[in-house]
Amino acid sequence: MLKNNRTISIKYLVLFLFFLNAAPAAKAQSFKEINDSLLYYYQSMHFKEAIPFAEKALAYVKENYGTDNKFYPTYLSLIGGIYVGSSQFSKAEPVFLEIISIYKKINADSTKEYIKSVSMLAIIYNTKGEDEKAVPLFKEAIDYYKRTAGEADPEYASAINKLAKVYDNQGQYEQAAELFSKSRSILAKTTGILDPEYATVVNNLGLVYKKMGLPEKAEPLLLQAMDIRKKAGDEYKADYANSLGNLAVLYESLGQFDKAKEYYIQAAGIYKNKKGPSSAEYITSLTNLGSIYESTDEYEKAETILQEAMKIAEKEYDEDWPLRLNITKNLGQLYLSAEKYDKAAPLLQKVAAIEEQKNNTSDAYSSILNDIAYLYNHTDRLKEAEEAYRKSAAISKATLGPVHANYAATLNNLALLYVETGRYAEAIPLLTEVTAIKTQNLLSLFAVLSESEKSQFIANNIFLQHSNLSLLYNYPAAPASFYRENYNLQLLMKSLLLTDSKNVVEYVRASKDTAIKNIFYQWETDKSVLSKEYSLPLLSRRPDLKNIEEETETLEKELIRRSSGLRNLKEGMNVKMEDVQQKLKEDEAAIEFVQYSLLGKDGSVKSSYAALVITKNDSAPAFVPLCDENQLQHLLDSAGATAKTRVKNFYRGLEVKKRNTISLGQDLYKLVWSPLEPYLKNINSISYSPAGKLYSIAFQALPVDSNTLLIDKYNLRQYTSTREVALRNTENQTTKPSSIILFGNADFSMDSLALAKQRTEQPAEEAISTSVYTPPTEGSTIGAWNNLPGTADEIKKIGDILQQNKATTKLLMQKNASEKNLKALSGNSPQILHIATHGYFLPEPDKTKKVSSHESIYTLADNPLLRSGLILSGGNYAWSGKNPIEGVEDGIVTAYEISQLNLANTELVVLSACETGLGDVKGSEGVFGLQRAFKMAGVKKMIVSLWQVPDKETAELMTTFYAYWVKGKSINDAFTQAQAAMRKKYSPFYWAAFILVE
Repeated sequence: MLKNNRTISIKYLVLFLFFLNAAPAAKAQSFKEINDSLLYYYQSMHFKEAIPFAEKALAYVKENYGTDNKFYPTYLSLIGGIYVGSSQFSKAEPVFLEIISIYKKINADSTKEYIKSVSMLAIIYNTKGEDEKAVPLFKEAIDYYKRTAGEADPEYASAINKLAKVYDNQGQYEQAAELFSKSRSILAKTTGILDPEYATVVNNLGLVYKKMGLPEKAEPLLLQAMDIRKKAGDEYKADYANSLGNLAVLYESLGQFDKAKEYYIQAAGIYKNKKGPSSAEYITSLTNLGSIYESTDEYEKAETILQEAMKIAEKEYDEDWPLRLNITKNLGQLYLSAEKYDKAAPLLQKVAAIEEQKNNTSDAYSSILNDIAYLYNHTDRLKEAEEAYRKSAAISKATLGPVHANYAATLNNLALLYVETGRYAEAIPLLTEVTAIKTQNLLSLFAVLSESEKSQFIANNIFLQHSNLSLLYNYPAAPASFYRENYNLQLLMKSLLLTDSKNVVEYVRASKDTAIKNIFYQWETDKSVLSKEYSLPLLSRRPDLKNIEEETETLEKELIRRSSGLRNLKEGMNVKMEDVQQKLKEDEAAIEFVQYSLLGKDGSVKSSYAALVITKNDSAPAFVPLCDENQLQHLLDSAGATAKTRVKNFYRGLEVKKRNTISLGQDLYKLVWSPLEPYLKNINSISYSPAGKLYSIAFQALPVDSNTLLIDKYNLRQYTSTREVALRNTENQTTKPSSIILFGNADFSMDSLALAKQRTEQPAEEAISTSVYTPPTEGSTIGAWNNLPGTADEIKKIGDILQQNKATTKLLMQKNASEKNLKALSGNSPQILHIATHGYFLPEPDKTKKVSSHESIYTLADNPLLRSGLILSGGNYAWSGKNPIEGVEDGIVTAYEISQLNLANTELVVLSACETGLGDVKGSEGVFGLQRAFKMAGVKKMIVSLWQVPDKETAELMTTFYAYWVKGKSINDAFTQAQAAMRKKYSPFYWAAFILVE
């Protein structure tokens, strides 16, 4: 809009010369000074300073030339444009009405100048929210350009773009999208795809898709517009800021608050510099930033910013200015979130009254009604709350469609009201509809978002699972269909990110598309760079690290977009209960453990555990409440202060004479397993997937009574999700080990000279060695890892077993048990990879703790994949805090690095190391550690450990396992029989730490 005004101002110069030549000398001189000042302030966009000079110039023209001519309306247009530029729309409206009247009076209503005035008046109405007045004016302009210039002209495209904006404001998104798309096509052929006007239309189309609940379509367009504007130069800096703000709005809606906050701050800075601290754009950025702080529960910051925005707006702009209403709404929502209902009520009610008067069928009115309903719900006005929710949902469904996130959010709020008031039967159909909408939206988004963005989206929508499970707890009489829907939801959500990310990588690696391959290569290169940088102290990292991180995410999203239409997104995502049942045996059950926030009938909320259990012929799963997290944590704490003590007390089991130790194990059994037993009649095999703290429990070693462990009753198989049961293939019982590479007896304490020598050494071909796993001293944050000479015996014995059975065997020890040699297997990995070494898992860093200068960088990482890993040869050098040697792997193989390897040929990884099964548990995604890393690398099955086990028993378990396998047993049966054999000789402490994960 302002750019068009600036173009028109060049024409005014010609008129000024005409007036100056026709006027007396003295008056001409005075008029010239007025014009000079007017032009100076106008072209520098200091509109308020330009107003008095514009008014004087207009008065001069009126006095000397009258009003019934073409010159007077030209000056009216100038002052009208200045009023618009300073957001004084109430003053601008009568100006343009007068211009139009004059043009009609002098029969100039078919000129371009007249149409531009019509368009400006329409823009004013659009800005004031009076769209019913704007539509016929925009249509008049469209007809003019269609008649005079044709449908292939940029001005015609611009005209339909303006009408599309009105439809956008009215919530007629499909009509808006159609017009924006048409405008985009015209401009692509005329101005070109690098033109700022083209970027504006692309930007507008992206915003419409965002409002339609199609972020997967919106983001690419908004990013394209931002890129064009960024390259357009300083003149379009404000347009670039507009793109930043629009993307921030999108990311905020997806729960990506950190990214949105950063973009809002950047946009605010640009607007403040380019348009001034009283500009509408700067105020809008402040308002949006305040909304972000409200979303992240930073209420004081939010209130300060919103009050600042309101103070500027009240001083600079009319009361009917729409953005003032927006600030009022955001303040009301802030007080609502902060539970300051007395403050929230008058603000929200004021906005609701205005929106209802403007358009009581709009999305804006529906949105504020939802807020009002929430207010009523929390101030014990339940009947009014229900009515407002129902009204909001009806409008939202009609305006946005039946699968929009806003509609689903209102339905969910209404369902929660029913749950809180015990109206469970009425809540069920609502939650069923919400589940279907959220599932559809989730799968659409997974075609465009990066893994971190998907993770944030799931975290922000986890309430859905909690609401449904909470209802099942409170209302056992729910229909069977609702039980099935919730089991299906768990099948979808459990380890969903892992499944989808693996699908993407597998598709891209198999693709023959050169463009995709090139993007993938660059993505892998960037990830490798990041791996190196993350291994360095913070102060030693390259200054452009953030840019590389952003580029890596952009490349990842491009890979996802390019592959989403071709790769099988449905595999692993649309598995249903009946699919799992088809693969279950008659004597087999599937158990999906869940952790959820239980909403009590008294309004309380507590973290709880439950299980969904199905067998071959069940019509619906059983929902079995287990315990709340406080009960479980209390029991874990009573077993000892450290993980090692807890393990000994829970799993020493039958060997220990102390009665309280046996009792602790049985207490754990009663808490997490005993409630399941009534649903496991005639069941011999159980496929299960843990949740939360249950990942750290060795289920097979739970004592049922003084003589029986779970391993004695059931054949247990652990999965990342019971979804995997539906995807498992019938194992070939005759498949034997064919190739194995074993790492062991690494030299952790190589000096700098020995490490530097590895630069020029080729990956090792083979190294035969002697030497079994000794219990390590746990690696401290600044200490050294002890060498494990016993692991040489372990891997030699295993190597001998497999060699005797004609398997290709390679042993890598001492300096050859290196990170370099492990990474060299990428793309050409063996059937079996056995690694006997130290593993580590470090807890989340304490942000409040003062960091020691000697602190290992691995203890400080936020990413859990950087806080877990394996130690290989030379690892002590970097672990002790020394900078890695340039061009040499540091010997600390993080889970982050392992996840980037291609180990798709590997059927089984055995991590004969301590605590390799541990990691951060992230919601429904499970353990973020070595388990996840090797799965990402393409490995089918893993044997990992939950605690440290002495070397002798570890070696015995491993060699027994391989001995059974080479005799023709399947991997699962061989592992089960190996543990059963160990069970006869040792207490659970010595064998139950190792679990087979599929």
